[in-house]
Amino acid sequence: MKKQSAIALALSLALTGIIPAHAMSPDKAAPDVVTTANASSNPSKADSLPISPATPARGSVTYYRYDVIDLKKTKNWTNTKKQLGICKVSKGVGGSCSINAGYSIGTDVSVSLGATINDISGSVGFNRHYSANGSVSWTSPSISKKSAATYRAYAVGTKATYKIRKMKGVKALGQKKTRWTTVSTSGTLTAFSPNIGFDIKK
Repeated sequence: MKKQSAIALALSLALTGIIPAHAMSPDKAAPDVVTTANASSNPSKADSLPISPATPARGSVTYYRYDVIDLKKTKNWTNTKKQLGICKVSKGVGGSCSINAGYSIGTDVSVSLGATINDISGSVGFNRHYSANGSVSWTSPSISKKSAATYRAYAVGTKATYKIRKMKGVKALGQKKTRWTTVSTSGTLTAFSPNIGFDIKK
């Protein structure tokens, strides 16, 4: 009788909202409630989630270089393109002539395929800023009146011949090695580094 009265009382309280409905059955436990953070409702929670870094897009870096190949040098070479002075003995006059002149001769380096002198001069072994400064003081042998003669003074120095090979290098991002291929090769070029002195040619 007392048990039935207790059940009736609990039913009455549940209907009025004083006791939760699930408390009516002591044999059934209330379920666990799991709350999941929502990025839109709780930004601070969303910001704290670990994010895997995006893999960078595959790419590469391209380089260019200029190699000097087939290099040959000739020392004490007379550069007939660099005349320092001239004198003449006319026919019927005879006698001698003299050359007296000062000079300043710079270093010449030929380039091609887009290379600059700075790219090439070091590989050739010449200092592009070097100049030879001096003077010519020379008198010809005596010439008879029946003859005529012309004498020219030329610069002397070291001549270099070579070719330029343009190379292209491609290095994939993240890689240590650069892959080089030949783009083009020039024809034969020349360079000249002067000495102090001159050569006389008739």
